[in-house]
Amino acid sequence: MKNARTKHLDFIIGDMVALGLAQFLMVLLNQDKLNPVLYVYYVQLGLLLVIITLSVAFLTDGYRNILHRGYLKEIIAVIHQMTIIFATEVICLFSFRLVGLFSRLVLFATFFVGILFMYAERLMIKNCLRRKFQNIKYARTIMVIATEQQAGILIRQLSSRILTIFKIQGVAITDRDMKGQTIQGVPVSCSMDGLSEYITGHIIDEILLSIPDDPRQEAELAKQFLSIGMVVHIYMEQFLQDIPRKTLERVSNMNVITCFNREIPMRRLFCKRLLDILGGAVGCVMTLVIGLMIGPMIFFKSPGPVLFSQIRVGKNGRKFRIYKFRSMVMDADEQKEMLMSRNKIRGNMFKMDDDPRIIPGIGHFIRRTSLDEFPQFFNVLRGDMSLVGTRPPTVDEYEAYSFSHKKRLAMKPGITGLWQISGRSDITDFEEVVKLDGQYIDQWDLEMDVKIIFKTILVILKRRGSV
Repeated sequence: MKNARTKHLDFIIGDMVALGLAQFLMVLLNQDKLNPVLYVYYVQLGLLLVIITLSVAFLTDGYRNILHRGYLKEIIAVIHQMTIIFATEVICLFSFRLVGLFSRLVLFATFFVGILFMYAERLMIKNCLRRKFQNIKYARTIMVIATEQQAGILIRQLSSRILTIFKIQGVAITDRDMKGQTIQGVPVSCSMDGLSEYITGHIIDEILLSIPDDPRQEAELAKQFLSIGMVVHIYMEQFLQDIPRKTLERVSNMNVITCFNREIPMRRLFCKRLLDILGGAVGCVMTLVIGLMIGPMIFFKSPGPVLFSQIRVGKNGRKFRIYKFRSMVMDADEQKEMLMSRNKIRGNMFKMDDDPRIIPGIGHFIRRTSLDEFPQFFNVLRGDMSLVGTRPPTVDEYEAYSFSHKKRLAMKPGITGLWQISGRSDITDFEEVVKLDGQYIDQWDLEMDVKIIFKTILVILKRRGSV
């Protein structure tokens, strides 16, 4: 999100909570001196304070560069913003002739305590964000591809911030082979010849390019990475004619031209996540009910855990543990190697007719009705998956991917998707699966998700393409 006022929503909400707590504490400490009848007015004053705080946040630049401010600059910024909020509050009270209703001691105490609470809250949020972005699940992993000279500049800029959302996940040098050497303390990951293989096998969200002496190579590399759904930053400000959807941005205080396949407004992504949370919550309740009914039957037919878990690969190579109701015998993975010759999918997937590993009776039933998929709603609720997306590959499938196949991982995997409603039992070519997944990624919108969900329900009810 490019709007600084909405990008730091966590700080805005934190500030409102901090000021609300400050006022509540001051009223509580002075309750002996206050008329109980006025408590309802203090509640209204608290709501006014929240509205003023929100308005000041959106109408000023108080949150600009907040992640990179030191302790002194932060306290100055807090005092400045609190002064604006307090002055606005006093003006409102005078305008509505309400100033006489409230204790001046409470108002001024709220101002000073609010500064302390807001300052402490911001430091706590920064500390939480610092810990969060140390985890690769939340960090934006970035690979630097540049000449030796430019790589030093870019790495120094990326590493200079105390709090950064970027994690340098790889470095490649374009003008000579430096694999194994270090630049600014960061090891060079691969040569240009091994670049595609390295990106395919590692968690890379974004690419940072800088090849000032060869803009043609820069443009070709940008188009190559865009073709698999990656975000590309180019450290230059010249116009690139063949690169679509360009926007000027700042990455760790550097001017770059950012390229992407399409721009999705943050409000749409928020709505998609909200849909996932609501659907995931309902699905989890249904999973518990279904588990109580089919769990004993699974255990009776094939003693062992009712739930099956497996490491799968999600967005841009992130690994997570997926859950299903177990429909196969306990040693299904060991038998898979012996059954590879019967795989009917051409490419990096495994599917066969009359799979002997399926538990007789109950196993065939839950696969035919897709009941085995319900525990994945827990993955949706956790944020590893979405209701609608691409099929998450197994680790061995992912490791066999070619460079172009990685586009499937440009969005979160889903419980259902275009492949599932397009007659998945009839598709025997993995490239066709990749094509459908690419179509979903390129054309995604909320309306498409809703249509796919309803079509998935129809497919399951008709028991078509679900075996």
